[in-house]
Amino acid sequence: MPAVRALFAGACNGSIDALFKRASAVNASNGPFDLLICVGQFFGAAGPDDGEYQGPLLEYLTGGKAAPLPTYFMGGWGGGAVSVLEAISAVPESNIHYLGRAGVKEVKGLTLAYLDGTHNAAAFREVPDNSGSARYYTEADIKLLQHSLSLQGDIDVLLTNEWPEGLAEGLPEGVAPPDSHGSPVIAELAMTARPRYHVAAGKPTFFARPPYLNADLGAGAHVTRFIGLAQVGNGAKQKWLHALALTPAAEMTPEALQVQPPGSTGNPFQAAAAKRLKRAARDAGPGTDLGSQDWRWQEQKKARQIMAAPSRPDIIKDKHKTIFVRNVPFAATEEALVEFFAQAGRVVDVVRRSNAEGRLNTWCHIQFDTKEGMEKACQLNGSELMGRQLGIDAAATGPRAGTGKPVEGCWFCLSNANADIDLVVSVGEESYVAVDKGAITDEHVLVVSVEHFPSSQSLSIDCYAEIRRYWGALDRCAAAGGRQLVGFERYMALRKSGGNHCHINALAVSAEAAARARQVFEDRAKAAGFSLTHVPAAAGEAARAALRDVVGDGEYFQAFLPDGSSLVHPIAFGERHPLNYGREVLAELAGVPDRAEWKACAVPVEEERRRSEAFKALFKPHDIMGVQE
Repeated sequence: MPAVRALFAGACNGSIDALFKRASAVNASNGPFDLLICVGQFFGAAGPDDGEYQGPLLEYLTGGKAAPLPTYFMGGWGGGAVSVLEAISAVPESNIHYLGRAGVKEVKGLTLAYLDGTHNAAAFREVPDNSGSARYYTEADIKLLQHSLSLQGDIDVLLTNEWPEGLAEGLPEGVAPPDSHGSPVIAELAMTARPRYHVAAGKPTFFARPPYLNADLGAGAHVTRFIGLAQVGNGAKQKWLHALALTPAAEMTPEALQVQPPGSTGNPFQAAAAKRLKRAARDAGPGTDLGSQDWRWQEQKKARQIMAAPSRPDIIKDKHKTIFVRNVPFAATEEALVEFFAQAGRVVDVVRRSNAEGRLNTWCHIQFDTKEGMEKACQLNGSELMGRQLGIDAAATGPRAGTGKPVEGCWFCLSNANADIDLVVSVGEESYVAVDKGAITDEHVLVVSVEHFPSSQSLSIDCYAEIRRYWGALDRCAAAGGRQLVGFERYMALRKSGGNHCHINALAVSAEAAARARQVFEDRAKAAGFSLTHVPAAAGEAARAALRDVVGDGEYFQAFLPDGSSLVHPIAFGERHPLNYGREVLAELAGVPDRAEWKACAVPVEEERRRSEAFKALFKPHDIMGVQE
């Protein structure tokens, strides 16, 4: 049969239009091509995997559009991915097909092996939950794929979302990109699959490795060509679309299949594995039982590069199931930490950051699936890992909610001498309304709990109910002037001034601005590198329960939309959340983006009093303390 002409694309990350526009242009100028294969995350980062999908694929799901050529993708995670993966198979006319979690398929005559998801040490041990998302692969996925490979002949292309570990082994200095480290799981898979081509995503750079020779299993050896693709539409102009003309291995003669191009190298993964075994034997020393627990945690010299462990976005953060670990060895991998703490319970998340110089922190957070697991882990305080004594404490200290007692120096505790009483426009039994000290507009106010509690999640039922009544009154006040209410709450356990004091920003904006509020929040979040979960409107305590379902007991940002729904982002341990994000959105919606920084909005005390009195008069007909509801 003639060669199959295929286009390969890197991580799409929701940029569907850019992907198909470029693929269509290449197909028109250099085609025709038989298919387009996409590796890396296919969906955008904003929103949970099982959330509502709002992206450009909707037109393809409804039959309004079709891909310019048959498209096969992996990377089945990201905002709204689950609903799309469920629907896409029922719309063959879209010309878009999901390959699946793991397996081997023949597509257009090519034999493709694929593994969706990326590696996470905690998730790797879990049983697949059939949730529809493929954010992380599991040990079961690997075993399934290995079984499928054992039943197949030669693999034309292996598709993964990560580069393999050891890829640079055997290459001259400077040939491989500096950031060429990868996954040992993918390296082992590449040795098992022995593909003719290995196409992968996961790095910001393009890299075509010189061919390497696979092991001869008795029928001759052939080479593998590795191709790493950058992200679709990346600003660095790194190559993300690659064309190949492939004659299926099943149609090739053994002589043609076993041709070794000039410049081919030995198998980098076999060489890397041999070095690891040699290091392990050397570090263990004579007379050491390599099967003992003592050896497993000895510090290894010249270990492979240890990567920071980001927080899992699919795990609700709960400090009351989390430990804080100090004096963590630099050589401890995420896998090592998961395995060590498995003696206490099932680890669901490991968060370990690096500092500004790129050096790993010597501390981390580890979350268990139960509070009991966390408590058992605390009993390991003083245990040794790789020769270092660990300090282990519960991440949550003190009671779940604040005491409610006034805190010296807190701006929002009305009993303090430095509280700005002149800004207050209404005081209830549990909460009050005040004009913001750095108001974006004259109608920018705060709803604040009287007692010092850190967040709306920690408020008493009565206080929470009163704050919602105040919000409703502010909404009616805005509506009376032809405007709509938007706002936000940011809960971060600040250490200064006794910690965070619960307060909610509220701002009346035009109907036109209100209509695009959700989009502005989401766009600015995406630009800042985080995503938001849409939470439908709910009444009373149901609204607080819905928030808890997303954030657990952790820190969070919550945006309030005019329709009563909200957008929520759980703030992970160690995450550098942009403190001014909420104000930037409100300032943009108000048409005064230059007023995002509150210190730039400071005015003399006389002007603060005038602004407060003006809003008090505006709000009076709607004030819950003066109006019978």
